[in-house]
Amino acid sequence: MRKLLAVLAVILIVSITLGCLDRASEGPTISPAATTTLKMTTPAVVNRGEYAAFACQLNMTRGSGLDNKEIRWAIDNVYKETSRTVWGFAALNLTINQTQDLTIGKHVITATFAGDYDYAGSDVTATFSVQRAATPTPSTATPRPVDTKASISINVPSTVSRGNAYLTGTYSGMGRNQYLYVLVKAAGVNAWKVQTAPITYLNGTYGVYVSFDTSGNQDLVALITTSTLNSGSSVNTLPKTLAESRASTTVK
Repeated sequence: MRKLLAVLAVILIVSITLGCLDRASEGPTISPAATTTLKMTTPAVVNRGEYAAFACQLNMTRGSGLDNKEIRWAIDNVYKETSRTVWGFAALNLTINQTQDLTIGKHVITATFAGDYDYAGSDVTATFSVQRAATPTPSTATPRPVDTKASISINVPSTVSRGNAYLTGTYSGMGRNQYLYVLVKAAGVNAWKVQTAPITYLNGTYGVYVSFDTSGNQDLVALITTSTLNSGSSVNTLPKTLAESRASTTVK
């Protein structure tokens, strides 16, 4: 009985040993590389002689973006450059000189991931057209107020009554820090008397009460200036004007 048990034990040990040797001879199991997908974003039209940008996204199949993987770019099977992915994204930026070298018409761009130990390679192609850049159209923008020439007018009847008369006029092109005044002086008098001032209205018209203190002929001037005048004061010399309008009347 003891001899039989000993023989059985030897057979069991030999069987286990041979099984382990067989499994060892098979070698380690290597998992296949994960599949990947590439998608590209490209402009439909590129202007020759202007910057252009292309982008691609490298993902695991049904998975997230792959980081720090090399993407090889080519246009019409001509190598351009290699960029690395960041969170799955990589870009090709063509300079002005590079787009200038492209012929007018259609081109094919290719992005390729060669693959590595962990991930299988993949590639994607797209087409785009190159055209001549449009010629700039001359600007027809409305001139700024500062560029517009100022103008002014005053309406004065041929005769007025002594005292205060309400006169009106129009103006345009008056900018910031510019003022509108009406001044009057009797014939033969050197001093001009400043009427109510400054006079500015946004609708392009103005009105002012002019004081006629004496009878006879009176000269009037409406002007736009950058100088500041005081209402009721007298000036012997008119300030430098941007626009002016003169008139005369007879006071009775």
